[in-house]
Amino acid sequence: MSQNPLDLHAYSEMKDIMEEVLPELLKTFIEYMPDLLNDLNKAIADNEPDQLFGISHRMKSSSNSLGALGLAKVCESIEMIGRAGGIEGASELSAQLEEQLGEVIEFFEEELKSQG
Repeated sequence: MSQNPLDLHAYSEMKDIMEEVLPELLKTFIEYMPDLLNDLNKAIADNEPDQLFGISHRMKSSSNSLGALGLAKVCESIEMIGRAGGIEGASELSAQLEEQLGEVIEFFEEELKSQG
């Protein structure tokens, strides 16, 4: 059973801490995470474990910083595959990542609408 992509408690804590800068962080996340996902899929298709590691590491960090802990866990699993020098299993995890990323982005877009 997969973990919820967004930990609402962790997100709420980040929201309290970041206050005014949160909308900009959410916009940045929404804009660049799909590009990173595309780059990640290209690294898988091109059999580039080093690229896979670097991209998934950035995605993990960004996800953690906004309380998307379940999403970060999937990124970490992909990161470990790349760190080990392979790509086997990354494609399946990337599909899971894409689905969860869509859910997180949808939530963040709703957050932006409610703030604006």
